[in-house]
Amino acid sequence: MRSPLIVLALVLGSFTLFAQQKRLEIPIPSSTANIFTIPVGQEGVMLLTQTGRNSYHIDRFDTNLDRSWSVDGTITDGLEYVTYSYDGKNVYLLFSRNKSNVYEIIKVYVGPGFTEKFEIHSVDKMEISQFKAFHDGIYIAGVVREQPILSYTNLQTRQNRLLNASFKGQAEVQTIDVDSVTNRVNVTYAVRKNREYSIVVKSFDDAGKQLSEIVVTPDEDYALLDGRLSPLADGTNLMIGTYGFRNMQSQTKGRMVQGIYICKVTDNEILPLKYYSFTDFKNFFSYLSPRDQERRERQVQRKKEKGSDLKLNTQLLLHDLIQKDGQLILVAEAFQATFRNNGNPWGYGGGPWGSPMGGFYPGWGWGMYSLNPFYFGNRGFYNNGSQMFDGWQYTHAVVAGINQQGALVWDNSFEIDKVKTLSLKEKVKVNLQNDQVTLVYSDKGSLRSKSIKGGMVLEDGTAQAIATNNNGDRVRRNSTDNLDYWYDNYFLAWGFQRITNDAEGRRNVFYLNKVAY
Repeated sequence: MRSPLIVLALVLGSFTLFAQQKRLEIPIPSSTANIFTIPVGQEGVMLLTQTGRNSYHIDRFDTNLDRSWSVDGTITDGLEYVTYSYDGKNVYLLFSRNKSNVYEIIKVYVGPGFTEKFEIHSVDKMEISQFKAFHDGIYIAGVVREQPILSYTNLQTRQNRLLNASFKGQAEVQTIDVDSVTNRVNVTYAVRKNREYSIVVKSFDDAGKQLSEIVVTPDEDYALLDGRLSPLADGTNLMIGTYGFRNMQSQTKGRMVQGIYICKVTDNEILPLKYYSFTDFKNFFSYLSPRDQERRERQVQRKKEKGSDLKLNTQLLLHDLIQKDGQLILVAEAFQATFRNNGNPWGYGGGPWGSPMGGFYPGWGWGMYSLNPFYFGNRGFYNNGSQMFDGWQYTHAVVAGINQQGALVWDNSFEIDKVKTLSLKEKVKVNLQNDQVTLVYSDKGSLRSKSIKGGMVLEDGTAQAIATNNNGDRVRRNSTDNLDYWYDNYFLAWGFQRITNDAEGRRNVFYLNKVAY
């Protein structure tokens, strides 16, 4: 698809919680077309299409969804697009082959619109889980034979080396975060040794040299499940993550979260951890019906009267921390695995009909989620062929405000209404403007939102359909629908739709909608 026909329409919102500013439609032959969306903030948005076994096409549109430039390029035959990293200036595209040690990086200069290709080699048979680019340094993390691997490549010198990722016990790379203020790359590991669950953060400079290592261990009977290191204005850091009871953790059922922990980290020491159980949150159970919420709160109260805490059976997907104007916002989504009876002995993703997209490897918990599109995750969920994994069911999102001293200031929640996906990923997108937090997610061609200010709900929106181009349009199918925060107060919604219209006929489109909240 070298030069797709682009249709633009101005869509005005009326009496709604959001205004749909503009829509772009790309006609496609069917919903099986592969178009990948890469938002680049106020630089606009890029669309990547893999047009053949060794070719790709990129369009860049500005924030008004007008085309800025297009470029075509080639890759090694048989490589597939995996993911991207945007460092605020350039976009780095990762192409790979199933468990191959050969990777190609396409560096896209967003402003002028030209590309540069790099071929790198790393460890053979690695299942990729993380990819980050910083100052032409490429960090790729994954697993080989249950062991964590972290590689670094300098694109200019073409030097590649493995970084220290050895631990006593089992470990997995959870996140790779760039601290642009100190020019550090922070790599967070979840480590399990016997019955101890801790978090380790290794910091590297932009040349891949390790600068420091932080080890955060919990109090007795607790398990630290994940964490994020956030730099503060005074030069210190806050470590924020989730914890659970140690005896509740299981390699088969996954990580059971009880609440969040916060600790301040200085150059010389790690200050004592503060634990905030979700049973102490004011709004953690507000997504439930009034009757169920009252019943759960009675259970919590009875436990507290006996000097203990109600153990929660919760799994959470922790987002990157949002830091803006001295505020720290934590967002996490609660989910659970669902199953259905099926005679397929392969289970979900384990046989010839399994979808390769969105696979995961379980690690010692529910683990991370492989970015490699070929990985089938055949160690995933199935039960002797009698039950088949049927997707991740989201229930609600937790949002909390944390001050610079590491204290929990407020909390709120956002119900996610019957959303189920085969790949576990962040569904709720967040924008912080002044003191107002807007949470939005897309589902089946509609957007749901909630605006809060601390513990107070400003607006609890109902579902509103994403507008199409023409009067009389009827959306017959939403094959996929995605949403991301874009810039300022704008979000970007995109996906595939099959639309019918009595006057215009039927059309299959890939759409981009600019939405203001």
